[in-house]
Amino acid sequence: MNRFDDGDESDAIHPRTPLASYRAMFDAEHEEAIGELARPAVALFSSGVIAGMCAGISVLLLGMIVGAYGGVTGEPVQRLLFGCAYAVGFVIAILGRTDLYTEYSTIAIFPVLTGERGLGPLLRLWGLVLGGNLAGGFVLALFISAMAPAVKSASLDDFVRFAVYLGDYPLGVIAMSAVLAGWLMGLLSWLIAGGRDTTSQFLFIAVIGVTIGALGLHHAVTTSIALFAGMISDSPMGWLRAGSVFAAIVIGNAIGGLIFAVLVREGVKLDARAGRERDR
Repeated sequence: MNRFDDGDESDAIHPRTPLASYRAMFDAEHEEAIGELARPAVALFSSGVIAGMCAGISVLLLGMIVGAYGGVTGEPVQRLLFGCAYAVGFVIAILGRTDLYTEYSTIAIFPVLTGERGLGPLLRLWGLVLGGNLAGGFVLALFISAMAPAVKSASLDDFVRFAVYLGDYPLGVIAMSAVLAGWLMGLLSWLIAGGRDTTSQFLFIAVIGVTIGALGLHHAVTTSIALFAGMISDSPMGWLRAGSVFAAIVIGNAIGGLIFAVLVREGVKLDARAGRERDR
């Protein structure tokens, strides 16, 4: 990914670089999406694997927090810690220039909305990135499920408790939660496009990550890894239920990202129309 150009040197030369315009942010996202849609399958999948393993670090931290509280109590402090755990995985994955599915449920839609690319390349990218995220995350889940009890950072019961907490809602509620999480990840992608340096990008990722985790929203990658860690730790949920929860989250995240992308695209069109009217 090339959106994370280090702005420290540039800022030293131009300390008062203006914020990117709305149109410039859209153009940057659109250009990146064109490049991502054309990337080789191996590159997309391998980058997704690394991102999934990065996001999986959050699950280890979540299990540790559940263990410290003796379960999911819902106390404000515990929810805030959950948010911080989510943010850690997001920061590592996104600032590490790896590919998360929830980012591409937004930016990769732009070329489709403008008619420059078809639906096929978009579905290909989503499938490869999400598949890589899950593969990497599940490998890490297997590892932490064996390692965490050994070093006494979390027990298998802690992973089970958190998995049950995530999946113990009606599927409709989970889908609505995932829509909001997808919308927030779309917003994060948009904020990063306007970020002028690594520090601002870090803060954007941290704020969105803490919000998603503290609110208990369902994120396709982190939640799926947490569910898998719970299942291999003998969660009573059952694989069929876990699969249904996963499907609701993936679809909800995509819908949330689509809503954000459509709103941004309409905003760009209105801005362009207003510009033409001013020029008359």
